[in-house]
Amino acid sequence: MHRARPHRPGDPLPRPFRHRPRYAPARDASPPRSHGVLYEPRRRPHRARRPYPRDNAPLSSRPAARRLNRRAFLAGGVAAAGAAGAGAVVLANRSSSGSGQPAATPPTRTPRPASPTPAPASTATPLPRGGIIRLAAPARFNFDTFDAQLTGEPSVIEVLGRTHSRLLQWADLHAPTLGPDLVARWEQPDTQTLILHLDPAVRWSPAPGFPGRSVTSDDVVLHLLRALEIAKSGTAPLAQRYQDYATFDRVHSPAAGVVSIAFSSPDPFILETLAGEFALVQAPEAVAALEATPSGLDPARVVGSGPFRFDGTRDGSLVFLPAPGGHRPPVAFDELHVGEPFDLVARFADDDLDEVITRDRREAEAIRAAGLAEEYPRFEREVVMSSLDAGAPPWNIPTITSALSGALNRFRLANELFGGRAVPAGPVPPVHPAFALTEGVLALYPGYARDRAEDARAARQRWEAAAGPSLGTITIDFPSVFDPLYSASSVVTGILNEVLGDQFRPAVETYTTISRRVLDGYYGNGRAAFWFGWGPPLPSPDPRRAFIERYEGLPGLPSGLSFGTARTLDSSLRDRTGVHDLQQVVVEAGFGGVIPWVQQTSELFRRKGVAGPTPSPFWTHHLDAARYVQP
Repeated sequence: MHRARPHRPGDPLPRPFRHRPRYAPARDASPPRSHGVLYEPRRRPHRARRPYPRDNAPLSSRPAARRLNRRAFLAGGVAAAGAAGAGAVVLANRSSSGSGQPAATPPTRTPRPASPTPAPASTATPLPRGGIIRLAAPARFNFDTFDAQLTGEPSVIEVLGRTHSRLLQWADLHAPTLGPDLVARWEQPDTQTLILHLDPAVRWSPAPGFPGRSVTSDDVVLHLLRALEIAKSGTAPLAQRYQDYATFDRVHSPAAGVVSIAFSSPDPFILETLAGEFALVQAPEAVAALEATPSGLDPARVVGSGPFRFDGTRDGSLVFLPAPGGHRPPVAFDELHVGEPFDLVARFADDDLDEVITRDRREAEAIRAAGLAEEYPRFEREVVMSSLDAGAPPWNIPTITSALSGALNRFRLANELFGGRAVPAGPVPPVHPAFALTEGVLALYPGYARDRAEDARAARQRWEAAAGPSLGTITIDFPSVFDPLYSASSVVTGILNEVLGDQFRPAVETYTTISRRVLDGYYGNGRAAFWFGWGPPLPSPDPRRAFIERYEGLPGLPSGLSFGTARTLDSSLRDRTGVHDLQQVVVEAGFGGVIPWVQQTSELFRRKGVAGPTPSPFWTHHLDAARYVQP
């Protein structure tokens, strides 16, 4: 385990640095750790059940794509290099239940943030109390360590996201709006100083050998100093996004319950950093205990200040009990169970699950037909995309990339590749409706028209005008976890050959190979090639930082293009309009070589009588405390 060096008051802080250049993906291809699975889920004996759609076999009993170690393919946060980041994450999601091969169906509606039975943050009416709520996790479990500052696994957030707190939390993931957590209030006296005032009620929950106590400002200072040390070492998983701490200059506690952070330069996204997915604050005693544990996976060492305490596993599910005291309203139910997503239809019918995410339309149809649940459409957290080097031939001509965009009409792609379970994506994907370009605006640009035939005719004209046929054979690399799961190599190349001419050829490669090729400038620089697949998971409910990271400074965009309006965290209409204007410039310039195609959709089914947070592809574990079971 990494140990932070001692720090004395007044010492200069270690400088975190960016792990790789902006387009550099991860090269780590180490095999999965031997302790990567916390336990082996206990499967119930098979019992005869009602027939499933199309056949009598449970969907989850069919062969699923091979699982990969997420850490080995985690990307560096920029979509242009995102090939490395999506592989295992999305594969774990898509292979979690049933067959991944969709049949063509009419397009589904675009997910909207709406829930007729949301769990309220607070209410004057007493909530019904008692009961057990059982959830299916979004993906299969894969644990590496319970150290919140060293893990790179979303599965670990399934535990720590409920047992731990952040300094700030996303109070509304759809608006998006930040709210307090450990910090009751904050102030920024100038652009390079942040003052945090802790909630005096926050407490560390008791655990074996640890009686529990109040959270202090010294705890927070030690936590942040350790984060900077780990960032300096460059050894942490890229999912931690320690590069976001690069502007931290000094951290100290000027008074009890107060933390002061000074920055080397203004950072409009610093509050977002403190509310990040992996930005969970740990007790110093818990860190020491985890460092002394060989595997780092002892449930007794999970000590947090969140609304739940981890009670280990029971019948293959993670079990959480309400934590005593603390700074949040008391939890209204008795236990929360979170299990792996297998055999979803049967388990939901048998009351073994109260909430599931379906990524196979046949599972969705079966649960929908039973009439036991409320249904909420949702987006996945990744965007299907391509990247190519627009700074050199052959991709440095915007007409060429616009022709590619027009040839792969998003509505046709969503229907033929994903059975209608996807929505056209612009530079800001549709999961961010407050910032994304509307369908009507996107329809003005190549590849987004409802009239697919007209899109195809215009794309062919652009292709020929830019001498696209003279490029000869063009190779498209598809990730091996993406194809044959969706038969993308035949669908995508088939559409391109039909629209632009018979010169596109598929190749199936690993995400590691594609990632290395992105870093080496393989997709361009005289080579007619690009890749097609899942980008990295979207890092935040607020899209502005990711939008800047993805497009600012790309060689294919107009010189001098300023992303200043995207750097303000003002949620006013004026600033959102500025982001809209920037996106239109990006689209008109052929995307600068980072081409978004579609964002996939799925469904969340919640049993009637169980209230919960509005579904989101981002982390909502802290909102589980407001769930309840209606009598």
